[in-house]
Amino acid sequence: MGVDKNIRILIAEDDEINRKLLTNILNALGYANITAVQDGKLALEKLRSESFDLVLTDWMMPEMDGLELLKNIRQASDSLKDIPVVMITALGKQENIIKASKWNINGYIVKPFSVNTVLEKMEEIMG
Repeated sequence: MGVDKNIRILIAEDDEINRKLLTNILNALGYANITAVQDGKLALEKLRSESFDLVLTDWMMPEMDGLELLKNIRQASDSLKDIPVVMITALGKQENIIKASKWNINGYIVKPFSVNTVLEKMEEIMG
């Protein structure tokens, strides 16, 4: 059946090229409701003012990194705490996976990633 193409996706990625690449990949897969911001602080502001179904966040960002964003999401007192979060990282280190697992991360995408990697991860989490 696949993932509903109408889901609202928030991307938090400080690197403009990676942000555009991920947006383009999602568009090519048929997802049109995408909002992209350059750091976790802006992502948290968006999450508090708009409704999203999925967050894709880079690990290393200025202002607020992906782990801090995840912690803020999971500590929320409303439905925000239940939103699926996928960490995108070039750091596939075991200690980072453990840290994020403690905060109930839903999945990981390791850079560099392909269209198929993104598709498979979204189907795993949202399908």
